[in-house]
Amino acid sequence: MHLVRKFGMYLSLTIISVVHTVRYWTSLSTNTIQGVRVILVEGRRVLLVSHWYAPWTWTLPGGGVDKNESPEEAAIREVREETGFVVKLIAGEIGRYAGTWGRGDMVAVFYTGDFEGSLALKPNLEIMARCWFDIDNLPEEISPANRRRIEAYRDGVRNEVGKW
Repeated sequence: MHLVRKFGMYLSLTIISVVHTVRYWTSLSTNTIQGVRVILVEGRRVLLVSHWYAPWTWTLPGGGVDKNESPEEAAIREVREETGFVVKLIAGEIGRYAGTWGRGDMVAVFYTGDFEGSLALKPNLEIMARCWFDIDNLPEEISPANRRRIEAYRDGVRNEVGKW
């Protein structure tokens, strides 16, 4: 069973990569930052989501930055769309990370504990599940890059620059 779960996770990561590639090549955005992820923190817990098109892995809420939208605005919008929470204030940035496609493919990772509302329990067209996890006991089926960003947050890393 462990092997099946591992295979499912890597299949999901491949699907997410394909979706990201399509979004990157069809984006009309002229922003330096093409994508965002958000670490929502409540005490020692972080919120992760699972997509319908990649159900075997957990990721941070996030997505693409629309034309004429700042990365912070995109982060707030994506959190609302994917979780139902309304972010009142982005607390800070973990870092900026280059994706597969080079200079124009940058993802900013933000964090906040300043949000309100309740977790949207009903699935939508993109997200099939949302769940809180202990920051020191993340699920095995989490995207490795997302795990690194959460660990960076936990360890106090800020304004990091690197590869996704």
